[in-house]
Amino acid sequence: MLRRVVILFIFGLFYQCSPTDSAPVQTETIFGSIGDRSLKLEVANNPSTRAVGLMHRTRLGEDEGMLFVFPKEEYLSFWMKNTLIPLTLGYFSEDMRLLETHDMTPNQTKEVYNSMKPAKYALEVNLGWFAKNKIGKDAVLLLEKKISARD
Repeated sequence: MLRRVVILFIFGLFYQCSPTDSAPVQTETIFGSIGDRSLKLEVANNPSTRAVGLMHRTRLGEDEGMLFVFPKEEYLSFWMKNTLIPLTLGYFSEDMRLLETHDMTPNQTKEVYNSMKPAKYALEVNLGWFAKNKIGKDAVLLLEKKISARD
């Protein structure tokens, strides 16, 4: 009996730490825009949602993304461990200006995507979204409401 309880407990921990399309980590959803493009954004603003991000997802809508919010501007690094969707990452300053973008290769851990300047926000969208929508450096991300990091 004890063995079964331990196995179920371990499975429960694995299940909670390994979201799928049908059971993602709970995130707040907000709307934002860059230029003339509107986006539906999931907000990753605490350590657990930032750690999981878009892992294990198999799809992301055309004008959808995940906005990572950090407590302060700092040099940021992202990787694509267990992330199955090809993504483009945009780093944003504290005043919500686009600093740079990185096209990211799915499901690998060899490459790390570092910000070249301190950033407070990171936005993951489908691969090529920024280029397709002609959104470049210094474009401003507008959000429907203020979002803060929680630690």
